[in-house]
Amino acid sequence: MNESDRPNLTRSQVEGITASGFLGSDTTSPAVRQVFGISGSGKTTWMAELVRISLTSPAFSPLFRIVVFDVKNEGYGSLAEPVSDWRGFERSIKRNRLTVIHPPDLESAQGFLDDVIAHLFNLSKRLDDFGATLILEESSTFIRSTPNGVPPSLKRMATQGRSMSLSLVLLNQRALSSKWVDTQTNSMVIFRLPIPDLDLVNRRWGFDMMTVDERLRKERFSYAHFDLESLSINYYQPLQIQPTP
Repeated sequence: MNESDRPNLTRSQVEGITASGFLGSDTTSPAVRQVFGISGSGKTTWMAELVRISLTSPAFSPLFRIVVFDVKNEGYGSLAEPVSDWRGFERSIKRNRLTVIHPPDLESAQGFLDDVIAHLFNLSKRLDDFGATLILEESSTFIRSTPNGVPPSLKRMATQGRSMSLSLVLLNQRALSSKWVDTQTNSMVIFRLPIPDLDLVNRRWGFDMMTVDERLRKERFSYAHFDLESLSINYYQPLQIQPTP
């Protein structure tokens, strides 16, 4: 993409990637999107801005919901008051397009996540026009590289979710080394990655990641979008967040 071709930020997109396209569900394509980048690369700021845009986007139905499950307990608090228990989650998802969950501890986080996913499926079955996207921060907390490293609830979200208008966004500092997750992934947004991960992504998808890394190094917070169905790459300049009026 030439610099002259770079689209401007609008209320429906973040530098060319539409909120509805990345956060919405599509019954014809895989339900998983991935976002990678080392700490401080800008990935959470970018994700939070895409969520902010989606809160008032007419592209989503009134019953569309975004759930951020954030074990870091940071990054989205300016968009919604975080909840940390089941009662708070149920109350929020009934009333609000966005629910931010800060699990109280890592020990109970997996069980909490399982219950959230089950609830999203129940709502989708009961309510016409219901749809939801689950954003899982620090997803390697839950997904391992072993053959049985993906929890059943996340497998259900990835495989059955798209037919129920549910989708899953996985954020992590390192590229996930799960071949099962790869088969369910529609696209990836990549910020700067650790050097060892470049070879992993290169072998997994056939992209020349050294060239990608060289380009991303030139400007801090820039990123690339990989469409894994067409195997195309687009590059984007750092996000210019509009000030709050």
